[in-house]
Amino acid sequence: MTEATTSEAVSAEGEEAEEDVTLFKGASNNSYYDVYFNAVPEPGVSDLECEKLTVDLRPERDVTLYLEIYNPQAKIPLIVTPGGMGEIDGFGGFARNVAAAAPDLKVIIWDRRNMGRSGINFGSDPLTVEEAEDLHVLMDRLGVAPAAFYGMSSGARSNMVLAERYPSDVAAFIIAPMTGGPLAAEQLPQEYYLKYVQDESLTSMEAVVETPLWAAYLERNGEAGREELMRQDVSEFLAAMQRAGEHLQSFAQKTTLGMTDEQLAALTVPATLILHHGQEVDYLHPIPNSRAATTLLQNSTLEFAPTLQPILDAMLPFVRKHTPPLD
Repeated sequence: MTEATTSEAVSAEGEEAEEDVTLFKGASNNSYYDVYFNAVPEPGVSDLECEKLTVDLRPERDVTLYLEIYNPQAKIPLIVTPGGMGEIDGFGGFARNVAAAAPDLKVIIWDRRNMGRSGINFGSDPLTVEEAEDLHVLMDRLGVAPAAFYGMSSGARSNMVLAERYPSDVAAFIIAPMTGGPLAAEQLPQEYYLKYVQDESLTSMEAVVETPLWAAYLERNGEAGREELMRQDVSEFLAAMQRAGEHLQSFAQKTTLGMTDEQLAALTVPATLILHHGQEVDYLHPIPNSRAATTLLQNSTLEFAPTLQPILDAMLPFVRKHTPPLD
């Protein structure tokens, strides 16, 4: 069920904040930060048509998701899953730039549960798994399968779990960049999840909403968001943070966070493109891990694309080649 929808031109001004507490600041240490998070609007962005939706996934999934669709009349679906603990406010500029460069692509960017303007539900599985299940139902509601998927770092993890569980949803993958290695498995679970478990002051949801990420959530969602957040049980929140953090930690010796090497090798995605910014020193997205992934993922290639234009040059022909147009 769609709760709300609007169509409008996207303004080229005032869309991107310079900083956002929902993004792990380690991303600012590599060149993809400006491409994704601080994306300067490219020519044509101000003329884009944008459809904004809040989709209630019930009864299948007890959550609502917020998404934006650029070029809504286009026939080639591209799903963009933001990285970090990020959302459309931070990463929408990249999706808009892609849509402006490719009018034939229906570019869909979504806020994962508990982020941005989507609803709150901590679930019972690791959050990456919960997100993948949400995405499967969302795609069914939108009628856009099979689609191409563009996953940024943590966003790629949700997309990979989706591909494992629902291979018919996926026509092609872009992973940009791939997260992996022991440092990522140490730092990211701590920054995203375990810091809440270790904070002895978080004994109530009233205390949780004072933390930067959740304070930002309330700024976006107002009183309705506050009411939804305050309905949550703090013990369930902390259990979800523990579960998600320990899940990521378990992949320290694997090629990528979120999947074992055996799971990667078993994926049946028709084509995968791994993009990396090319900087040798990136401990969260090491080049050797991306190279190793190409030996495991079927029909996969690695290309270096440090800025927007090389990304577009690599991804647009790839998406068009492997993604069938919608009926």
